Amino acid sequence: MNKRLAAYILLALGAALAVLPFIVTIIASLKTGPELVQGIFSLPDDAQWDNYREAWVQGRFGRFFANSIIVALGVVIPSIFLSTLTGYAFARFQFRGSSLAFGYLLLGLVIPLQAMVVPLYYVLRELNMLDSLIGLILPQIAMSMSFGTLLMRQGFRTIPGEIMEASIVDGANSWQSLWQVMFPLSRPMIGTLGLMFFIWTWNEFMLPLVVNIDPRYHTLPVGLMYFQDRWTANIPLIAAASTIIFLPLVVIFLLFQRQLISGITQGAVKG
Repeated sequence: MNKRLAAYILLALGAALAVLPFIVTIIASLKTGPELVQGIFSLPDDAQWDNYREAWVQGRFGRFFANSIIVALGVVIPSIFLSTLTGYAFARFQFRGSSLAFGYLLLGLVIPLQAMVVPLYYVLRELNMLDSLIGLILPQIAMSMSFGTLLMRQGFRTIPGEIMEASIVDGANSWQSLWQVMFPLSRPMIGTLGLMFFIWTWNEFMLPLVVNIDPRYHTLPVGLMYFQDRWTANIPLIAAASTIIFLPLVVIFLLFQRQLISGITQGAVKG
């Protein structure tokens, strides 16, 4: 009982430390400049909701928000489709060089973006993809494939082989077995993968900063950086802009947290 109580206390402390920055930012976004001096945890006398309107208009976050949505959906949907195909292939088929190909694909998990961003910039420049949303979408699809293939492979391997064999006996080919049998059974894993891809793409900062100099193609994290440079002295306005960026992710995570945990644990059941 004492061990369980200690575990609950540690978990509560960890949760408090994780949530605290978000609470402080939201409170600061509703204050005036002089009210910030009273303390970071003090509540505002009159909530300044106009901070959000001003940040949205002055920072042109409407365009940046639309860009982030386009890029996130442009990365998530193809990445899930391609990861499903590669994960299925590595989970259910043994072919010459499959282990080597799978290991090569997983190199994307250990090579940091910082090591690839300079050569990637020159490749995109040669392809005339700088200052464009497609120049953000295609590289992030490629970078998502390593983790997506690993997770989907593990998910497909947790499905009993008898189900696959039964579908083949019923006359289904490999393509039909994947989309009519395996894919529906892996929906928790696919939902988890889509959620993680969306969060990673939404928060990506370095690649949009390097690829797109034109403000018309900035995403929210890059737009926030330039907004912060402009309004350095106005902390409530910066806090409101930060809240605009992270609040959609918090809402999405709270809505799908059960599915996220279920999908991650599903892939860990069988190696």
